[in-house]
This record gives sequence, structure tokens and C-alpha cells, in this order.
Amino acid sequence: MFDDIEDQTEQNTKVKYDHLIKSDRTAHGKVSDIARRKVSKCIDYLLLLSSDKKVYSRMTGRQFSMKIAFVTLTLPSKQIHSDNEIKSKCLNQFLIELKKRFKVARYVWRAEKQKNGNIHFHILIDRFVPWSSLRDIWNRIVNKLGYVDRYREELKKWHESGFKVRKDLLKNWDYKSQLKAYETGKKNDWNSPNSTDIHSIRKIINIKAYISKYLTKNGDIDKSTGEVSEMNTEQTGRIWGCSQDLSKARGARVVVDNKISDELKKIVDSNQFKSYHAEYFSVLYINFRELQHIGAVDLFEAFAKYLIETFDFSLQTEIISS
Repeated sequence: MFDDIEDQTEQNTKVKYDHLIKSDRTAHGKVSDIARRKVSKCIDYLLLLSSDKKVYSRMTGRQFSMKIAFVTLTLPSKQIHSDNEIKSKCLNQFLIELKKRFKVARYVWRAEKQKNGNIHFHILIDRFVPWSSLRDIWNRIVNKLGYVDRYREELKKWHESGFKVRKDLLKNWDYKSQLKAYETGKKNDWNSPNSTDIHSIRKIINIKAYISKYLTKNGDIDKSTGEVSEMNTEQTGRIWGCSQDLSKARGARVVVDNKISDELKKIVDSNQFKSYHAEYFSVLYINFRELQHIGAVDLFEAFAKYLIETFDFSLQTEIISS
């Protein structure tokens, strides 16, 4: 029954999402400078518009704070469909279901190729989604193309005589962890592959820089050094996308009169900004909440009005139970 409902939902909203995913271009996994600036702007708005959330876990009885979630989706078995087909039939439906089931309003996604040639996705979302629900949804969706079934067949064949260690993976996946994964997989008949991950970014001081590095990198990040290696594998279609309102974000506009000119001077005097200067213009970067602190009231109100009218912006904290 639920599969029928989900298929109908996909059809009903297909037009809304397809233009963000479908593309016939071939990319080398590279994000251009222009695209990098666009992604950075989308991340800025997503971080700004995402409210602080207090999440209460019924399982642990504890409460924790979060603002955004950083999700990774992978294919459980070797990719046999085109990149565009994976995006249109799997990523597309996944984003639809996050919106319908968990009220995810805004997101930014990036597609990459793994070293094994499989496409995978990093997605920044503005809501809390339980990890188990996330995995169940993605596994069900990709198995419409048979990826979980093939994973099950491969693992059953590999372990047909009992637990068998993958020596080629020992460097990053030790014996004890492999054994634990084997016991878990055997218990659920290999029907729930570890195809999703939720990155913890609560302890990252500069969240924007951390996320931007992941979503605009042109290669693999070495977690021990933070260095980015080259990535040469081609992929077809768009390599990143975002929710429609983020793609249309343009910012507030004001006429520079004497009062605004005085407020711009306050920004310069505050030293709470970064700047970029070209031959015919200059750009000042400042956290809009700092505008209040330095007395740039008109600029603050103009941008706040833009956020409210365009995005229904709110500074309220949400309480969520999981």
C-alpha cells in the first residue's frame, strides 16, 4: 500500500523536482568557481534560515541541540544504471519523501563518484530525521532498481561458509568491525545495508567552512589530513542542486541615502566584516545579526523583511521528539 502512495506522490511532484536533477551534460566531478559561489550562497541561506532545534530522543531519554543535518547516501551494490537514472528515480524520490514525511523544506545536494565508480550523494537538510528512517527510506527506494537484492546475493555468497574477512578493507575497516557488521547483516538477512550516514557537525566550530569544503570539493577528502585528492571519474548530469527557494535567493535591495551610508560606515568601523574589492565595486561580508549590534538598524530591518517575506523566516527554537 505504501509503495503505491509513494509512487503516486512521485508522479504528482515530478515536475517540481526534475528540473533540478535532469541534465545531459558530462562532468569530471569538478565544481567551477561560479558554481562554488552559488553553492556557498545556498549554504549561507540554509544555515541562516534553519531554526535551532531541541531534539528529544525517546530511546536515550536525552535532549540534544541541532540546526542542520548532513547526510550521505551510497549504493549498496555495483552501479548498473546511468547517473541520471539514479538521480531521477532515487535521489528525486528521496527528496520528495523527506519533504512529505519529515517536513524538510530546504536542502543542498552534491553528487560524486566513489573510487569504485558508484555515484553517491552528500545532502544538507534543515530538519532532524532519525537515522533508521533515513536508511529504510533510501534502501527501499534504491531496491526498486534492485540494489539491495544484489547486495544480499553478494553477501550471502561471500559468507556462504560463515564469516569471511575482507582483507582489502582492513586498513579502514578492522576485523572486529567487520565481524559485527556480519552478525548484524546475518540477523536481518542482509536486507538493511549500511547505505546512509548522518555526519555529526555539532562540534565543528566553523560549520560553513566544513560543509562548503565537502559540497564544493573536487576530489576525496583525507579525514586525517584534510587534504583533497584529485578525482577524475566522469559523471553524467548535474553535480549539485538545491531546493527551489534557495536557488532563487537574491537578497534585499536598498537605496543608499545618507542614513544607509552612515550605517555602511559603521560596518567598516566595526571590523566585523570581510571584504572583496574590484575595480568598480566593493563587497562587504557580515553576519546580518551583527548589524543590530553595531547600530545598522535600517540595513538589519531591510534584510529581515526580505527573509520574512521570501522565506517565512523565524528565529524561534523548535522542539522535536524522535
